[in-house]
Amino acid sequence: MSIAYDLLLSILIYLPAFVANGSGPFIKRGTPIDFGKNFVDGRRLFGDGKTFEGLIVALTFGTTVGVIISKFFTAEWTLISFLESLFAMIGDMIGAFIKRRLGIPRGGRVLGLDQLDFVLGASLILVLMRVNITWYQFLFICGLAFFLHQGTNYVAYLLKIKNVPW
Repeated sequence: MSIAYDLLLSILIYLPAFVANGSGPFIKRGTPIDFGKNFVDGRRLFGDGKTFEGLIVALTFGTTVGVIISKFFTAEWTLISFLESLFAMIGDMIGAFIKRRLGIPRGGRVLGLDQLDFVLGASLILVLMRVNITWYQFLFICGLAFFLHQGTNYVAYLLKIKNVPW
């Protein structure tokens, strides 16, 4: 196959993670996953931005994309997309955890971490599920995530879905 085909395929493979990651901000309030608890350093584990409701929406939307993808591939893509969405959100929560440890408040910006945490989480489960991803597909997705994250967050800010443009 051609490189162009492989890059388009990588978008399809990572689409559940992108959808899951992008759907969380639509939930404005909810029950924080960390229940408001602090880590040993006295800072919140994740913060108010990571909620059970947001996680449920992310898993629902990401898995729904997987159901659609499974019509073109195999039925196992429903399971893969659920796990991919879950691990994308775990990656996002790890990113929030790291930011809290660095003393960066909710909405604070860490270039690179903000854009790639969910991709790394999704990539982990895709590799564990033996989904064939080449290094250039991975790098392409990282670049795409970096630039899409910037653009979509700015649009979400303009639409008052997000409080900050990043």
